[in-house]
Amino acid sequence: MTRRHFLATMAAVPAAQPARPTIARITLATMEGRFHKFVAMNSYDRAPKGHTYQSALIRIRTSDGVEGVGPASGINPQLSAAMRRLIGANPLELYEMRDGRITSRAPAYADVLSRYRFLDGALFDLIGKVAGKPAWKLIGESARDRVEVYDGTLYFSDVWFHDRGVRAVVEEAEEAQKKGYTGIKLKVGRGFRWMPPEEGLRRDVEVVRAVRKAVGPKTRIMADANNAHQKSPENAWRFVSETAGTDVYWYEELFPEEPGRYAALRARMRQAGIRSLIADGESVRDVTAFEPYLKPERLMDVLQMDIRQAGFVDNAQVARMAAEAGAVAVPHNWASQMGFLMGLQLAKAVAAVPAAEDDRSTCDVIVPESYEFRNGFYSVPDKPGMSIRIDEAVYEEKCKPGEVVIA
Repeated sequence: MTRRHFLATMAAVPAAQPARPTIARITLATMEGRFHKFVAMNSYDRAPKGHTYQSALIRIRTSDGVEGVGPASGINPQLSAAMRRLIGANPLELYEMRDGRITSRAPAYADVLSRYRFLDGALFDLIGKVAGKPAWKLIGESARDRVEVYDGTLYFSDVWFHDRGVRAVVEEAEEAQKKGYTGIKLKVGRGFRWMPPEEGLRRDVEVVRAVRKAVGPKTRIMADANNAHQKSPENAWRFVSETAGTDVYWYEELFPEEPGRYAALRARMRQAGIRSLIADGESVRDVTAFEPYLKPERLMDVLQMDIRQAGFVDNAQVARMAAEAGAVAVPHNWASQMGFLMGLQLAKAVAAVPAAEDDRSTCDVIVPESYEFRNGFYSVPDKPGMSIRIDEAVYEEKCKPGEVVIA
């Protein structure tokens, strides 16, 4: 064979295609999160939240060594068994994509990804790294330069530190304001478990009024009852009407989601000229369950499906539904630093998600990179994936002894 003939023959052979990346290893481990302070209790708690919390971490690694990390909802044999369905899968084939955007779950994996929607966190991180783009860009184009956040950690400190009373909550509000937060969420509903009903209602009103006086007119105040008025919608109305002069930005979870109750509340607020927003939905697990609150009349102004539990795909769909009805979506987040980062990524890309809920917690095994907080807003990085790094030394010491490996 002549050299010329050899080269011509080689030119006719298709170039070898690079091996596609496949998921080769998944690990689950427990990690500890820490709040920036001692957090008291809310209406349904039987004890304070305290300083720390436990959550689960999932790490999904491909055959070529790329890894995505995210939150998991506990660790159990059923989850471990389900994760085996992802071993050998091409991460780029797990979701339906259009023009570089993830639009829905791929039918072949919809059963697993719909049951364990929190997988969006680790998988968007992984796919973003494989594709060389930030997680938010898998959702949409940049909707804003910076994402507004609010402090969601103001619980019943007045009850727990009873010698300080209302001043305990006021001091926390003042601290949040000094740190740069322009929005704070107050827990209310003390009469559900922690105080006699009438006394608790009066204390709720007193706290809201005292905090408004302390932080001034520009800081947004939200009031979250955690369904404390489920047995007494009339007390919910009393709380709303008696705090109307404090310019509460939104009232959240006054009672469990039920269209009739919210229609009645909306009518009374409209008649009284109260323009505060109505927020709810953190307990909703099915996107379609929001429909009765959006049409024919909008009964909720702020839809709050949980970001850690429900993931990116469903929360993006809820935001689209909200926008069509003239509402917004601000996903719920609590006891999850990763959930907070997911909220920032979502809000960066979706115009109808104007803010993220900050539980002001950290996990020593998680190292967010290039997220910057200033004057009530976070900048969201352009780095591939979620821009999160694992501190391997901490993981080795605290997480690895109890990890579950699927390979």
